[in-house]
Amino acid sequence: MSSQPIASTRERILQIARDLILSRGFNAMSIDMVCRQANITKGGFFHHFSNKETLGEAVLEQFWQDAMERQQHLFDPAHHQSQLELLTAYIDHAITSYQDPQLSQGCMLAIFTMGLADTHPGLFEVSRNYFQAWRQELINMLQRLQQEQGSPHFDTIAWAELYITTLEGALLLAKSMDDTQVIVRTLSLYKQQLVNAAKLANSR
Repeated sequence: MSSQPIASTRERILQIARDLILSRGFNAMSIDMVCRQANITKGGFFHHFSNKETLGEAVLEQFWQDAMERQQHLFDPAHHQSQLELLTAYIDHAITSYQDPQLSQGCMLAIFTMGLADTHPGLFEVSRNYFQAWRQELINMLQRLQQEQGSPHFDTIAWAELYITTLEGALLLAKSMDDTQVIVRTLSLYKQQLVNAAKLANSR
């Protein structure tokens, strides 16, 4: 028997749950809502997910995997002559990606981190771990830039954290204003300042 219908149903549940979480938040999303929109019974839902929390964790995992797949090609050394070039390509990729109406709805990590610390600590911890992984990935890239530039004065932690806060704030403001150009403006400014700071650190 083919497993394709099962996979398709699971993917449909994940997509519907993702959209509901982005528009309403995790706490407002319910299994009944998901089943109604997916046109499945609760038995059909529980065939794939044991409860709402496991669905939330799967949505987070899918969000993270999709992000990793979108940017995987950026880390091919053959595509960049320097670490600074890789970082600017990374930022340009984010600017382009977040013009997509679906992606510009918001960051799943932020939604889970801000809203679930008290009500769903397990999911909060999962989102926190993804955030920490993202932060560490940025720090690692910036440390390679620091080594490339030969400057101990370049603050890799601050620049990593500034990128995350800039993007998360831009997503929030872009959604409230219904204007994805907010993302373009803020990340472009971050990129310009990063390039200037790297060159300044290298000249010391």
